[in-house]
Formats: sequence, C-alpha cells, structure tokens
Amino acid sequence: MEGYPVNLTECSSPEQIVSFIPGDRRVIVIIDSNVKKRYENYFPYPQIEIEASESSKTLLSVEQICHELMELGADRDTFILVVGGGITTDIGGFVASVYYRGVKFAFVPTTLLSQVDAAIGGKNGVNTEGYKNIIGVIRQPEFTIICPEFLNTLSEQHLKCGVAEMLKTFIIGNQNLYYSAIEYLSKNRFNNPATLQPYALSAAKIKASIVSKDLYERGERKLLNLGHTFAHAIEKHSSTAHGQAVATGIALAARLSVKLSVTDPQTANTIIDNLHNLGFDTKTNLTAIQMAGAIARDKKKSHKNVSFILIEKIGKCISYPIEITRLEEVLNDLS
Repeated sequence: MEGYPVNLTECSSPEQIVSFIPGDRRVIVIIDSNVKKRYENYFPYPQIEIEASESSKTLLSVEQICHELMELGADRDTFILVVGGGITTDIGGFVASVYYRGVKFAFVPTTLLSQVDAAIGGKNGVNTEGYKNIIGVIRQPEFTIICPEFLNTLSEQHLKCGVAEMLKTFIIGNQNLYYSAIEYLSKNRFNNPATLQPYALSAAKIKASIVSKDLYERGERKLLNLGHTFAHAIEKHSSTAHGQAVATGIALAARLSVKLSVTDPQTANTIIDNLHNLGFDTKTNLTAIQMAGAIARDKKKSHKNVSFILIEKIGKCISYPIEITRLEEVLNDLS
C-alpha cells in the first residue's frame, strides 16, 4: 500500500517555531484572531487574521483570504503557516490547497482538539448550508508543529473538546492508553493542561499512523469517524461545541453497538460512564427523525448506505453500513 507520511514536529516553546520554517521562501501567516492577541510576536511574518467560528468556514471566507494573499503579493512559491485551532487549520489548509492551485503550507495547532485530531491528516474544508466540511480537499501540510505551551491558555471547555477526540482515538486504537488517560483525568481533571501532552502526542501519533497508510479514507481511516456521524447531526441542529458533540456521538455509537449486537452492554456502559464522569453529555435531545434527516446528508453516505463506526471493544472498532431507509428505525431509543 502506498504511504502518505504525516510529519509531526514537537517543540517545547513557541520561541522555537520559527526555526522550523523554511528560510528560502516568503512566509505568510493565517492566524486565529484570538491567538494573534497573545502570540503574534512569535510569528515575524505578514499575518492574515481570521475569525475562528463555524459560521466563518465558508467559500466566501476562502475567497476573502485569497484576495488578501493577492494583495500581499503571494505567489506559487509562498509558504503559508496556519496558526490556530481546528477551524483555522480547516480554512487555512483549504486556502493553501487551492490558491495558485496549491502552495506549500504547515500547521501550528493551538488547541488540544487540533493537536490530537483536526490538524492531522490533511482534511481541509468548509461548510455549506450548515453541513460540516461538505466542500474540501485532502492535502497534507509539510509538517504540523505540536507545542504544549499553547494548552496552558485554554479554557476548560476547549480542553474538554480535545479530550473527547483524544479518547475517541484511544477507543479506536489503544485500550491501555484509554484506561491510563481515564485514570489520569479522573484524578487531575483539567488542571495543568500542558501535562496532558504525553497523551496528546500519543493520540496524534496513532492518527498519523492510520492516515499515513490510508490518506483517502478507503479503509482503516474510516474508523477515525467514531462518534462523528452523530456529532455532525447534533451540530447541525444546535450550537454544541464539536468536542462535546463528539463525546455525545461516542456514547450514542456505544449504545448502537449494543443494539446491533456488535459489543456487550458492559463495554458500552464503561465508555458512557467514563464520559459522564468527565462532565460530558451522553444523551441528545434530538429525535430519531432529526438525526436520520441530518445523517442522510452526511459526507459518509455512499449509495444507499451510511457508514457508522461501532465499537467491538475498547481498542477495536468496525465500520458498519446501515441503509438510509432504515435510519429512523435503527436510531430510535438510543438516548
């Protein structure tokens, strides 16, 4: 199988970041406006500031950024450095992938969620009509710089969003890391967030390993969607933060795994209880009709089916196709 290397670069402080940037190219930074207020001096290059919100993930925003790049004289040899959380890397990566039909770029993820998930794997895209990432490309950054110091300025809500994605990755790929992370979080909660870095790096490396073997999601990479089919439906109908929606989605996937005899109730209850004890909502107010309507238009739809990622056991998941005509029936009574 052809490989697609994912280059993760660790650094101990933001001061080190400039040492990783190519010295033979002009650099332009696309940066989250909130991150810019605190960290802009670490990036001594022209900067394009963007608002990091789901409402800004549109083709209009992409066009506006491309216009700013033109105004700055960016050409095909310009290197774009994208600094911010998952929304920023989604937008910035998409811009870099289409500007001049593609210029080289790199990510500096500044949230736990982006360090463990969103900034890894080459998926870059924007939303349309409230549906997430319908328009996008798959193109790898040259590298992704993981710096733990950024985590120290995050709110508990932002940390929890990242923890949900981190635990998702462990449920897919490493039972021991899952239980170790749960034990650590149950004792330390979200205090001293930089100490989460060993777990964050482990999750990032697991995802990087999967993506390097299956960039275009033809096989194993599909498993990384655990919880996301439900999460995107929840986000479509509410203002729920992505990480919280993923946590709820994982709980719903666990219940569906029991309903379809893929796993045992004890495994599902363990995951649901762990998420609940960390402060995540494990139920949704959406009806089966609402969920089915949103899921029927999800990116993971293929022909007459939608693929759900279900849990056999902690550390092992499977892709399970369900006919669109059966969605409402299958999704009934999951909460």
